[in-house]
Amino acid sequence: MESKQIKPHGVNVVAEVTKLPTEQDGVFIGNTQTGSTTQAYYTGTAIALGDKANLKDQCPELKEGDGILFEQVAGYHVPTTDQYCKVVRGHDIVAIVTDIDNMNTETIKPTGERILVEVVSESAIKDGVFDGSADDPRDAATQKGRVISCAKGAAQFEPGTIVAFDPWVGNPIVNDGKTFLKTINSFDILFSLSE
Repeated sequence: MESKQIKPHGVNVVAEVTKLPTEQDGVFIGNTQTGSTTQAYYTGTAIALGDKANLKDQCPELKEGDGILFEQVAGYHVPTTDQYCKVVRGHDIVAIVTDIDNMNTETIKPTGERILVEVVSESAIKDGVFDGSADDPRDAATQKGRVISCAKGAAQFEPGTIVAFDPWVGNPIVNDGKTFLKTINSFDILFSLSE
């Protein structure tokens, strides 16, 4: 079967996985440059949408052909002869990306009720790995981030606002050692800090 033969129903989206981190024989083997073996998301293209994939509680911003990010564990792999495809629910899509080869604050747009933040105060984290040079960040009560942008369905925060949230919520999107971007459901924001 070819990917174009798949017609998703309801809240489902057919996603062509267009970019995997280092992989061999279809299996993710880690980032050989940083030694990281974690992968939080797949990058893909929405090639077909079910009739309810754009509902408010799914991904109202999504259109066919959009670049998308979703968790690697989301959805179901569908064997096809032409592409690597997964069927995911609309709410599994954490961001729409306008340039998958250059992901940054300008090209990543959070979806649904999510906001995009740049994580701050993570000096003990390098390339996504705790380096032991400071207190273990898991002992921290909260993680802090600077708001970059908010999806239309999210609680709105001014860009630049510092917000605090549980360190384990959200989806890490970019962590290149200089910038750590994450999408977070706006309802997971515990508080914001005034200047």
